[in-house]
Amino acid sequence: MGGSRSPIRWFEARDVKPLEVELVKDAQDKVRCIQAKLLAAQSRQKKYADHKVRDMEFQTEEEPIAILDRDVRKLRTKEIKSVKVQWKHRPVKEVTWEAEKDM
Repeated sequence: MGGSRSPIRWFEARDVKPLEVELVKDAQDKVRCIQAKLLAAQSRQKKYADHKVRDMEFQTEEEPIAILDRDVRKLRTKEIKSVKVQWKHRPVKEVTWEAEKDM
């Protein structure tokens, strides 16, 4: 028994403090990293939610007043019919192309 030493005795008292400080610094770095990731995720979610709200406002507040043109785009397996729409409360230069089925 005389030759084995307990792992607890491997460190001198003066060595323990720098190790503890290093562990605390490492933990603080990890916390900062997690906080940054959470903020980035929250920011992405807010942008997504804001975009959804804008889409809903657009759908409920905008009203088509005239169809100015029509177009059919042919893909391999289907045709997509589109209409050029003038919207109420918007200048003529802000017309948009929309799927005919949505109008």
